[in-house]
Amino acid sequence: MDSKVAYIGGLADTAQHLYDAYSTVMSEKSLSGVLDAILGEQRNDYPQTTARDLINRIVLGSYPNEATIKANFINGILLPQSPKTVSIFELPIGRSRVDMCKVNGHSAAYEIKTDLDTFYRLEGQLRDYFDVFETVYVVTSELRWRELPDYVPDTCGIYSYQQQEDGSYKFCARRRAVKSSNLDSEKQLAVVPKQYLCSLLNRDGRGISKASLVKICLEEHDCNEINRLFKRYLKQRYGCYWDRFRELQPEIYEIDYQWFYRYGLSPQTVY
Repeated sequence: MDSKVAYIGGLADTAQHLYDAYSTVMSEKSLSGVLDAILGEQRNDYPQTTARDLINRIVLGSYPNEATIKANFINGILLPQSPKTVSIFELPIGRSRVDMCKVNGHSAAYEIKTDLDTFYRLEGQLRDYFDVFETVYVVTSELRWRELPDYVPDTCGIYSYQQQEDGSYKFCARRRAVKSSNLDSEKQLAVVPKQYLCSLLNRDGRGISKASLVKICLEEHDCNEINRLFKRYLKQRYGCYWDRFRELQPEIYEIDYQWFYRYGLSPQTVY
């Protein structure tokens, strides 16, 4: 889509209002009404294009929130990787929810902290991620990556980002993550549903709790085996979501990435 390289910047408040009012499932007529309400007569000063396209351009160019940075990170870092790599949006881990993670030969978690975020919850989030993923990264702005709290371990990787003249974001690997071998097998198995554990342990699941299945799995498999099982589960469970997203991505607006990943509908049906 042309909108992916034709951003409109310098409209921070307007972009935030548009993002807050936007929904993927809104009709073109409804979105046009949103633009009229927020831009007023100034709408005539913008390119003559669809309402959805214009909202996408303004939001991506002027509102660097999590959705904007995540979409650019996907475009610049995750999509160019091997097609065998499976990326996952918003995976619940412990008491946290990792912004993006991926699995192929190894697993990696990415926590995004924009300039609109605080580092208040980061310590607990990193604790959860290091228990489950082999590598962990924090993704933050060029202005903030040197200001990460002291509790961020040296083994944590860092990506910084900076907006370019065309509105897109360039990501720079500031520190490479160190692969961990000290993973929490029980916490990994907590991510795996009971049905998968039953299949793994050749049990029908009737009359047995998930906690009991986890205990059996811990007794029958060592930590390396459980880590392999965990990664295999993620690939099997989310591979179809990522494959479908990769297929649809050229026709999806960036602000809709997560929605289409979740539902997998054709853009022609929604747009």
